[in-house]
Amino acid sequence: MEKLVLYCKSYSKDFTRLVNLVSSVEDYNKDNIRFYVSVPKEDVSEFKQIEGITVLCDDDIYQSNKPGWVQQQLVKSNFWKLGLAENYVCLDSDAYFIRPFGISDFMFDNETPYTVIHEQKELFTWTVTKTKVLGFDPKDSFVSDRNKIMTLFGREGRVYDFGPSPIIWSSKVWSDLEEKYIKPNNLTFEQLLEYSHSEFSWYGEALLQFKSIPLYPVEPLFKVFHYQQQYLEYKHLGITEEMIAQNYMGIIMQSNYNAPVKYEL
Repeated sequence: MEKLVLYCKSYSKDFTRLVNLVSSVEDYNKDNIRFYVSVPKEDVSEFKQIEGITVLCDDDIYQSNKPGWVQQQLVKSNFWKLGLAENYVCLDSDAYFIRPFGISDFMFDNETPYTVIHEQKELFTWTVTKTKVLGFDPKDSFVSDRNKIMTLFGREGRVYDFGPSPIIWSSKVWSDLEEKYIKPNNLTFEQLLEYSHSEFSWYGEALLQFKSIPLYPVEPLFKVFHYQQQYLEYKHLGITEEMIAQNYMGIIMQSNYNAPVKYEL
């Protein structure tokens, strides 16, 4: 079992974006961290054409008849059960690296990964003046969704975000959530996601509750363009990839608004 691997859940519609991600890993992966990609059964042969990755079938990780986004969360959150790695960096297909990275970017020491944990202040500072344009206030749903999990665990205090992707997940945390909460309460992980749909938060709150690993905080690893307007504003300001790389090791171009595969001025 390896200490750390890269992992991405993908599918055929994201093939081009995944190729871009793999290319960036080949360019910047200075410690040769192994990269696993899982896809639906019908997409396995297509993705096996890509060099530099180990392709797995989603069904070998978790089988579910849930809708696409739920099924994606279930697969990503159960990758640890394959026993391939103690920790994994969970990436999305629409991400790519923009500077060299290695194990020390994700691990505090040989045993303990960093934990992405913050209050999402950068995004909410931006959205506070955009609620009329967006038609809603993202902070409202953020706080409501996370408070539900906090209440279950009896935690009070600040509301944290344990994402966005990529996140660094420890199998010890997922195992404790299953053995100390899911099984004793006769639940399934699917039921947890029905109650609150953020797998990031279930992981983070379980870590705080069970203290499965020491907590070494780290802010988001990649610059995420959650909304098209964010991307357009960065372009207007003339911000380059090189500028972004001063604070982030990668970029996420959200596929949900058909963003280009790579950041372009």
